[in-house]
Amino acid sequence: MTRYLTLIAFAFLPFFVSAQAIQVQCPSSPASYADFSTNSPLFWKAPYWWDALIQLNDLAEGDVNLELNFTDSCTLGTTHVRYILYLDLDNNGLSETIVDSDSLPPSNTVYFGNTETNLKAGTPRQFDFRQVNNLAKYGFGLNVDSIAPFSKSTAVRWKNGAATANNVVPQLPYGTHKIKWILSNACNSTKSCTYDFTVRDTKKPTVVMVNLLSVNLMPSGNAKVLASDLLQYVEDNYAPSAQILLGVRRAGTGTGFPFNPDGTPQNVVEFDCDDIGPNVVELWGRDLIGNSDYASTYLFVKDNIAVCGDTIPCELKFYNGGPIEDISIYFGPVSPPLPTPTPDLIPNPFDSTCFSFSYSNWFPPQPDVVIRPYNDLDHLNGINTWDLILLKRHILAQEPLDNPYKLIAADVNKSGTITLFDRSELIKLIVGTYVKLPANTSWRFVDKNQVFPIPLNPFTEILRESLPYGQWSLQGMPLSFMGIKIGDLDNSANLTGEVDVRNNPATAFNFKDQKLSPLEPITLHFAPESTIEGYQMTLDLSQFELLEIIPQNDLTMNNFGVFEQALTMVTEQPNQGFDLRLRAKQAGQLSSMLAVNDNITRSVAFEANGLSKGIALHFDPIQKEAIQLNQNVPNPWHS
Repeated sequence: MTRYLTLIAFAFLPFFVSAQAIQVQCPSSPASYADFSTNSPLFWKAPYWWDALIQLNDLAEGDVNLELNFTDSCTLGTTHVRYILYLDLDNNGLSETIVDSDSLPPSNTVYFGNTETNLKAGTPRQFDFRQVNNLAKYGFGLNVDSIAPFSKSTAVRWKNGAATANNVVPQLPYGTHKIKWILSNACNSTKSCTYDFTVRDTKKPTVVMVNLLSVNLMPSGNAKVLASDLLQYVEDNYAPSAQILLGVRRAGTGTGFPFNPDGTPQNVVEFDCDDIGPNVVELWGRDLIGNSDYASTYLFVKDNIAVCGDTIPCELKFYNGGPIEDISIYFGPVSPPLPTPTPDLIPNPFDSTCFSFSYSNWFPPQPDVVIRPYNDLDHLNGINTWDLILLKRHILAQEPLDNPYKLIAADVNKSGTITLFDRSELIKLIVGTYVKLPANTSWRFVDKNQVFPIPLNPFTEILRESLPYGQWSLQGMPLSFMGIKIGDLDNSANLTGEVDVRNNPATAFNFKDQKLSPLEPITLHFAPESTIEGYQMTLDLSQFELLEIIPQNDLTMNNFGVFEQALTMVTEQPNQGFDLRLRAKQAGQLSSMLAVNDNITRSVAFEANGLSKGIALHFDPIQKEAIQLNQNVPNPWHS
């Protein structure tokens, strides 16, 4: 019985040994590891590392999870796992650095230029430049883990010398490398697995464009846009931005990165009269590896100097017949179906009363395309106290404004009514509190052909401040607008914005001259000597400290503008006066320290008939005391 059992045992021995062989799931060669991460300055960066592609002493790296699954049913001991890593760290196609798990180099070390027979023959180089102590630096290591009975996994890992359990996937430089796995067990089974693997950049560059750009056609009828004109910035995880190739094309005219027939990047796109309006363009970026991506946006082609298409005459003038300068034109849709830039403001290329501009092909003649004149410059042009007086007379029904355009001009706050609120806004503009009206533009333009059924209340109608382009272009009619200078009720707006001061004697404000001390405040009463309807002025207070403004009668603090070295004021009340409490900054004569000027508010007065006159300060001279002969004291006297 015993012999029989022994024979049976020997008969099955070959089967028992075969069942304990190592089985390996070897990856296909070459394996590929795609990197999307940003190149870290903490690894593989030193003067002795050199990336010839990007010309930097910094090797780009990526996570490389070198793992191998295998089975080993041998119960006699553990599986011996060994890897030999062949690294091409100069990326020249040849492996010059070898790491052998049976004879691992020290932490944070590889031997550059070594051999399998002499692993330490190369030059020791570091790869971990984190700001940690040497024990925490990474070094090459090996992991072997059991997955299930007889099933195991092994992997190349970076190990932390201070805590061996702290294993991470190694970051290996870009290039083509090789690994050889060798596995053996006590049951005389040996397996090996060798394959190449590549680490490569697969992240596309990020391209960010400048949105809503516009380009004007040149006199030749063409315009060129460079790729760099459209670029806000480009960035890549590997190559510096300066090494990213740029290309541009019209959308829908090709795929992939745009190249010229000679292989150079297409970095310019041209436009002509057929392209007026929005055009979708693509801006491409391509890195040194060949990864590319693009962004797209609208680019608006304009014909501001009228080199294309038809021209349309347009008449623009002040409603009193005078010229207007600095007019721009908005030309575009009322409710644009596409993103649009800031409204096209076409400068007047001809004279101040009539000009022409080009028809833009992308705006077909239809009602939702409009033309609107625009001028929001020099709000104070033509505005003075006489306008306040006329506004007051209208509000009090003493002298109503008799023209619909004047009524629109009097609606300073654009409320559709004329009230004391308009007066308040005009006062703030005159004294310099406002530089521009907050609720209105400097000029408004109304269709010359608009009829007002109630001329003395034009606000019952919707003002036609823009005209449909198509209607007028098809009929060949001129586009005619009447310009209205907001706040200007006496039609004094002109190119300089200055009041025409007549050669009448100036309105005088009289004071007694006196010597001033910085220790003693003074109170000055300002009142016009002659009869006037209203006035405005700027007082130079650079020599004084303003202590108090004391309005009189109907004046309020809103009638004054306080500045660092000046005080402005305006009143439309006849012969209105006010007081100021001042303190001189240094001793001096009042007449040489107090003055009026036009630096902020022009100094001018108005008579009841609207005639203007200047403003002057008069100072009565200091009178010397008369010589008197008094009684002797004591009287009589003896010696």
